[in-house]
Amino acid sequence: MSSEFDNLHAPLQPLKVKGIKGDVYIQRDDLIHPLVSGNKWRKLQYHILYAQQEDKTRLVTFGGAYSNHLLATAAAGAILGLQTTAFLRADEPIDNHYLRAARLYGMQLIPVSREQYRHKQELFTRYFDEEPNAYCIAEGGAGEAAWEGVAGIVKGLPFAPNYILHASATATTAIGLGKGIQACGYKTLVYAVAVLNNAGEQRQLIQEVGLSEIVEVLDGFAFGGYAKTTEPLMDFVKNTIAQTGILFDPVYTGKALWALRDLALPGRGVFLHTGGSMGLFSEAFLKQM
Repeated sequence: MSSEFDNLHAPLQPLKVKGIKGDVYIQRDDLIHPLVSGNKWRKLQYHILYAQQEDKTRLVTFGGAYSNHLLATAAAGAILGLQTTAFLRADEPIDNHYLRAARLYGMQLIPVSREQYRHKQELFTRYFDEEPNAYCIAEGGAGEAAWEGVAGIVKGLPFAPNYILHASATATTAIGLGKGIQACGYKTLVYAVAVLNNAGEQRQLIQEVGLSEIVEVLDGFAFGGYAKTTEPLMDFVKNTIAQTGILFDPVYTGKALWALRDLALPGRGVFLHTGGSMGLFSEAFLKQM
């Protein structure tokens, strides 16, 4: 797969945030690309490779109106010369900066009701059964191809950390990290900070793939649920951005960073910046800036 993604610019550097003590580094996956960044690219990487190997020319996926995955797929498709389509979970007409940007990159958006959205394979078959060049990617890029891409993060580290901590919504990144740790033979632990109230569901997925001894899902840092925030969290995010010059968002990375500060984990650690900073510029959050 020859593209600007061939040489990932994702440096590892010391993390210097007020209140976070110890030997902690930050994996800057947010620098891979302005929009196809963090775990969004890691999850897409092998899906796209396999699509190209099968001579597919259209990527078809699924997501909500504020999906970083949809936007990343649209941008990656445009960069790599692939058409993109997404089934959009929307019971009513909706528009925002995520969807405008996705359309700008040429993505075809097909709004479907929440009931229809529950039957994703049926949607793909109905719309693309007669288009052999279409390649289906699960919501969020989930699946074994995503795990393979995320595992590359561990393989690229210059040392074996005691732990890797990151924001987690579906456990896909956590599982990929766990598999990367197994492949490298490290004794590293993964702390997946649940950013919505589904820690039990994430733990179940991790148990099913046999990674419970490596990956621990941390709850208590959802701040009310997905995309919800509080004034202290917003202040922490704003102060950290001003202090470090690194964009964090209140939906994912801000919550994980808060957890890292509170937990004061021992040993040498890595904070994985999973990208997705577009959420910071949602109208609801801009009003709190």
